[in-house]
Amino acid sequence: MSAARVSNGAWTALKLGITALVILPFVFILLLSFRSMADIYRNPLGFTGNWVPGNFVRAWNGPPGGTGFSNYFVNSVLVVLVAVVIAALFGALAAYFVSLLPARWRSRVLMIPLIATIVPTIALLIPFFQMFSAWGLMNSPVAVGVLYAGLCLPMTVLILHAFFVDFPGELREAAALDGLGHVRTFFTIVVPLSKPSLLAVSLLNLIWVWGETQVAIVLLQKATSQTIPVGVLTFQSSFMSDLGPIFAGLSLATVPVLIVYFVFNKTISRGVSMGGTFR
Repeated sequence: MSAARVSNGAWTALKLGITALVILPFVFILLLSFRSMADIYRNPLGFTGNWVPGNFVRAWNGPPGGTGFSNYFVNSVLVVLVAVVIAALFGALAAYFVSLLPARWRSRVLMIPLIATIVPTIALLIPFFQMFSAWGLMNSPVAVGVLYAGLCLPMTVLILHAFFVDFPGELREAAALDGLGHVRTFFTIVVPLSKPSLLAVSLLNLIWVWGETQVAIVLLQKATSQTIPVGVLTFQSSFMSDLGPIFAGLSLATVPVLIVYFVFNKTISRGVSMGGTFR
């Protein structure tokens, strides 16, 4: 057997092993979400015993007088929509107009989002809390969505600007001859031809915002305003004596993101590769 085949076989085995390590926890969470409390303790990894699909109903509706995942899900969708749309719009505009600058100025301007990406979010929590408290925006999913959009902007600009740098100049010149300004050229010519990169960066932002906890746990303190990652913590304390609904809630929290990733993973890879160079 040649060394190349051995190397390819080892590489394939490594990839399969890493994939299994990532997927198996989610599989077990999904299986446990259908089990009764007694079966979870008696035989957590087994397939026998009573199956309780009602765990998902209890998780969705929440405990009596409490908040369920239906509320957390709506808040998460609202936050994600606000953050992704605003980040895509303003990030694309910023990246496009930065790409029109001379190379010397472009590299200087791009240092701003580049530096912003290395600032840890946890270092900004106290200023965020003070700002939201002063403006009366605590427990507002829409306001948190706008904040997330701002946090997504640096990476959005960095990914999209490289794509716009390579955008055919002939198309911009043709638009200018037709009397279109830079803004109209951007919306009528550039955006329709940039959908793969825009979709890719929007999906990356969606995945991050959906699972973000540090900001949400500080700014969304009321149960009725919390997103899924924060709601899981409150939900866990409500069902401490019954693990089935907790695992069902975790499934409701993770399965949508997994579906989005598996459906659009090629789009993400293609879009990032099209705009993944910093120059």
